[in-house]
Amino acid sequence: MKSRLYTSAFLTLFLGCALPALAQGSNTALSSSQKAGKYLVTLRLPEGGLVAGEEQQIEFRIIDTSREDPVLGPAPVIRAVAKSTIVMPAMSSMPAAEETAHPEGVPGDYGLHPSFAHGGDFLLTLRISPPADQPFTLVFPLKVGDESPGQKPRPKPFQVQLRTEPGRVKAGEPATLKATVWSNRETPGPDGRPSGKRKLEQVRAFDLVHERRMHLIIVRKDLSFFTHQHPEIQPDGSFVLAGFVFPTAGDYQLFFDTAPKDAGGQVIISAIRVEGKSADVPKSSVVGERLAPQAVDGVQVALKDARALTPRKTLPFTITFRAADSGNPILDLQPYLGAMGHMIMIHDDAQTFVHAHPDERDPQNGKQGELTFLARPPKPGLYHLWVEFQRQNKVGTAEFVIEVRGSER
Repeated sequence: MKSRLYTSAFLTLFLGCALPALAQGSNTALSSSQKAGKYLVTLRLPEGGLVAGEEQQIEFRIIDTSREDPVLGPAPVIRAVAKSTIVMPAMSSMPAAEETAHPEGVPGDYGLHPSFAHGGDFLLTLRISPPADQPFTLVFPLKVGDESPGQKPRPKPFQVQLRTEPGRVKAGEPATLKATVWSNRETPGPDGRPSGKRKLEQVRAFDLVHERRMHLIIVRKDLSFFTHQHPEIQPDGSFVLAGFVFPTAGDYQLFFDTAPKDAGGQVIISAIRVEGKSADVPKSSVVGERLAPQAVDGVQVALKDARALTPRKTLPFTITFRAADSGNPILDLQPYLGAMGHMIMIHDDAQTFVHAHPDERDPQNGKQGELTFLARPPKPGLYHLWVEFQRQNKVGTAEFVIEVRGSER
């Protein structure tokens, strides 16, 4: 597990205070500054702030305040080595995004190109080594907005190539799925600065995401079918899921939840058409039909407050677990894939995907009959929700349908 670059005391302070408000609709890049001794570092974010779902540009400027020209001002620091780490404090088990900054065209300016799978509050740690001087570390909070249907499309930083054997997949018959992940990121020029060109390159190394290199969520497009699989990584860097059987014909959505090395968690979407003569399975889009507690392997699983979520906000969402026969709280939930539980939310559009994780700031979360997730639905509407938990070495899944109300902005 990667070591964290911040202390518990700092996390407590950070999580207990509101993040600085970011100006909205500004015509200039958002900025904030921090000082370390004689060095001043100013972070500059894109106009309108950071957005999930596409490659972002973060710039920062390093100046030496002890060396000031009467006309040009403080001297820019050139030839510094600046390494970055981006994490989400509320989900500390998620892999970090790490990158070495490149110099920009202006002396003293440096750039990063991170991508975020979802919105929320992140921390950017910069470890800066000026030439012929001691290194120092600064930490900046980052607020990342959600993808918006109205935002101008930009190239996705990662994509997946899906191949099947046989080539035409049929319902009820085993098939092998092979997925290859490709990066589609801006390449540096000879001087290390962005070239403005993009190049597809196969990703061959991956960080662990909750004990696996890849999680694959497969749903029928009408959301009548759900499964959570773990394709195996191959020597060539591809992933294979062998002998998988699609239960019915139709269109399926595949959500590849993975972490290309040092890029942080990513969700890459693909689709597949399954042939056959299966009839469509009716799906429950009536919220009231799928809000009631469910009995799963002797456990009554219930939503504590189905109206707790609003769009574009990270909020706690609590699931209760009680014995179906006695009503007593379940106290023996077991960790499953590195967490006390997992919650998948997929919008009725079968495109909007949320993988919510338990709030890891509370060590007792999930041990007293309740499990609180941090969920962030990007937009309003109906969401199908699957809660996965483990007890007595057996994994159970409860399914609900909830409505998220409110404005997208």
